[in-house]
Amino acid sequence: MDYNNNNNNNNNDDDDDDRLYFEGLIAEEERKSTDVLKLPAVVEQYVKSAVEVSKHNNVPAAISYFCMLGELCKNMVQITGGRRKDDTRIHFLWMQTSGTGKSEMYNFFGPVAKLTFEMINSTYSESLENPFDIFAVKETTDAALIGSIDMQDTMVEQENGPPRREKLPVVLQGALEGSGLCVYDEFEYSGVFNQSQHKENVVMYLNTFMNSIHGENQIISKKLKDGEVIECDCQRGIYATTYIPKDLTKVIAEKGVMQRMLIYIWEVPQEIQDEIREGIINEVGTYIDSEKPIKQYANSLLVIYDLLKKRYEEVGCDPKNTVTFAPEYREALRNEWLAMRNYVSNSRPEVLEIAGNFITRLLGTLTRLSVLCAVAEAPSITDERKRYVVSAKNVRQASSLVRQCYKSLVSWLDSALRVKRQSLEQKAGADDFKDAYLSIKNTTKDDWVNKTILFGEVRKRTNKGDSTIYKHFQKILNEFEQKKIGHKSYVKLKEEK
Repeated sequence: MDYNNNNNNNNNDDDDDDRLYFEGLIAEEERKSTDVLKLPAVVEQYVKSAVEVSKHNNVPAAISYFCMLGELCKNMVQITGGRRKDDTRIHFLWMQTSGTGKSEMYNFFGPVAKLTFEMINSTYSESLENPFDIFAVKETTDAALIGSIDMQDTMVEQENGPPRREKLPVVLQGALEGSGLCVYDEFEYSGVFNQSQHKENVVMYLNTFMNSIHGENQIISKKLKDGEVIECDCQRGIYATTYIPKDLTKVIAEKGVMQRMLIYIWEVPQEIQDEIREGIINEVGTYIDSEKPIKQYANSLLVIYDLLKKRYEEVGCDPKNTVTFAPEYREALRNEWLAMRNYVSNSRPEVLEIAGNFITRLLGTLTRLSVLCAVAEAPSITDERKRYVVSAKNVRQASSLVRQCYKSLVSWLDSALRVKRQSLEQKAGADDFKDAYLSIKNTTKDDWVNKTILFGEVRKRTNKGDSTIYKHFQKILNEFEQKKIGHKSYVKLKEEK
């Protein structure tokens, strides 16, 4: 399945884009390698099944699989880099046109994750520190997310005399506590885009629990008014979807939480929307068994988990030794960094600045996905010595997804910032004419101003040529009324409603 030039996934995925992206690759053979196009077989099969219900969404389908797998591996695999210690969780934000398959994807992915978690919880109930579950975010208040203190009647033993009832503080755990997935079906209401009094701490919570669980800064804590401190140990991965919010560009630029997530943005072309609707019509009255693939992929994830746990125990339950990295891994990762850097090197400065901020975080995500590709392939490798070795091939597999996400981000930023710039230019042009109009009107005491005199005043104020002034005026014609008196044209600024 082609994740590099799949025109079903993004209308920006043409040959020029891929050529630009790969300019940074050093080895020609790596550029031509077919390995870069294929994810591990189990993931390919999962994606093929997922896009039967969520058309054209190959990239989000693949990432949803790695969201599950990353959560299952997080305690048994530690990714080291000098003094850095990272876990395998994938935090994914999918922003796409409404009505194009986001909910359908979760209707497939959600049951697979739920059944997988139930099977692992049951099989390993004695050894699991925290059972896996899915928290579907509905409430985003502090109490709902991280917990609260409730004064409850409690029987307290006395040294002399019978027990007596007292009100004592009891910690009520928030829904973020524990392991599994944190699912946002409507991330636009999370508090990241529009903060309110009840959601003011959401960004801080998200930033905190996305820190590595192998570090020291991953516990969410909050001091309450009465002095009690609530602590929440959230070890969940994020799977979030939303339509494309209007203020997305500002949030991407200003909120660091967005840079810590793997973001996929796709404004779906009208022709593909029509194709999706045509498919819905054609499937009315038909039935496809959905239980079989759910059980199939839950069972395959259990097999991967079983084998990983065996490996984890073989290395003395030391998570930093569970996987190793092949000698060529670093060079492959360096190639991908150069490719991302080169892809935006000729972009406008404002695009380069914002997109550049994502590269470091994306390299971390690329490493996590590379590790997960090696883990997913392990059951199919008969030679045990070759299992859990992260190779250059795994980097290219991971890159086939990260590249699409990065390209979608750059494409969106380029388009959104261009529209914003044009809007600002148009507003500035309108202000030039309005200011000049009001200046002339104040001297003539007449609402109708000679158009030639107006253009002359604008020319004097802006030092722009006649053709440029004329073009600007054509863009703001609706701001003025026009009439002719003889051979002369006059304009009048419309009253603002």
